Amino acid sequence: MYSSELINPEESIILLVDDLKQNLKLLTFILEAENYQTSFALSGKDALERLNVLTPDLILLDLMMPDMSGLEVCQKIKSNDKYKDIPIIFLTASQEEHHLVEAYTIGASDYVTKPFKKQELLSRVATQLTIKSQIKYISKLKKEINQLKALKN
Repeated sequence: MYSSELINPEESIILLVDDLKQNLKLLTFILEAENYQTSFALSGKDALERLNVLTPDLILLDLMMPDMSGLEVCQKIKSNDKYKDIPIIFLTASQEEHHLVEAYTIGASDYVTKPFKKQELLSRVATQLTIKSQIKYISKLKKEINQLKALKN
């Protein structure tokens, strides 16, 4: 099992973005076997449209896609206050260091190289979801502390 006590896969929605259907099928199979909920988009444009109806907990995003690259998609997501806190893991066959540096610069949380190893992918997914959960929990605690301070004064 790859989840920690802070995350519940059944409550986690992962948006898969890849222009190749076979990649989406494989990712869906792997993630749903661990009880994650998945949704998918076949292009960057489709991914951005999906965000209008779905707020995923994590996005697995192909770096190289026609029409709109994963880098462009990531940049658009991170520039939107509503979506900027969604962690993005890039999936890439690229060995180009400048692609990875640019991905991190515009807000990617992590990357996995293709072909990926199942355990590595699941570990990175669980790690990003745990980090997101911890940040949310800390934020909630800070809010409660501020409320208590306000009551005390």
